[in-house]
Amino acid sequence: MDRRRTSVPFDPFFFEKQQRDGRSYSLRETFERIYTSNHWSGPDSVSGAGASDDQTAQLRQTLPELLASLGAEVLLDLPCGDGRWMQQLELPIAKYIGADIVAELVETNQRRYSSPDREFLLLDLTRDALPPADVLLCRDCLVHFSFADIRRALANIRANPITYLLTTTFPLCATNEEITTGDWRVLNFQAAPFDFPPPLALLNESCSEGDGLFTDKSLGLWRVADLPG
Repeated sequence: MDRRRTSVPFDPFFFEKQQRDGRSYSLRETFERIYTSNHWSGPDSVSGAGASDDQTAQLRQTLPELLASLGAEVLLDLPCGDGRWMQQLELPIAKYIGADIVAELVETNQRRYSSPDREFLLLDLTRDALPPADVLLCRDCLVHFSFADIRRALANIRANPITYLLTTTFPLCATNEEITTGDWRVLNFQAAPFDFPPPLALLNESCSEGDGLFTDKSLGLWRVADLPG
């Protein structure tokens, strides 16, 4: 086991324990429970410490630059969580679509942030039709999915009109661990069982969580057409 798994401010085995005790949850129920209980204990955001001002500072500079370099017009941010850090950005795009599986988050974001060029949708990444987008930002999401749910999500992404996937990856992670959906571990999408090609771009987040244990945390960019599977 990667020792980094236990260096987070929440129980990364919670849903595994629930399953052993005979309690099971759908994907939506899992993330609704995380939201309503503030399971991730974020200091600024119910989306967890990774959505705090400190941990998004680097991305607030580099993400707009990447989108501009790609000539992206539509960004799908799934999951968008409470949308807090993203709404601080001036994005060089024509349309921002935030989506999440938790209905209350989507409804709150609609009230707070909706505009002619910003909309919010209730979507399940593993099964729902996704709106056309140049880039799908899938940050701090698949690290909480079991391998089976990751495969479902990737298959759904490939089946929809998405050009690029920009998702969380940890390049120094040597072995990807299986988990119960809702729990957490680091993932390296270039390692088995995913075996992605080298990313077209890698945005290091300058993550300072865990006393420096997560300095390789990055957003990797892949063309969806190049993904194995």
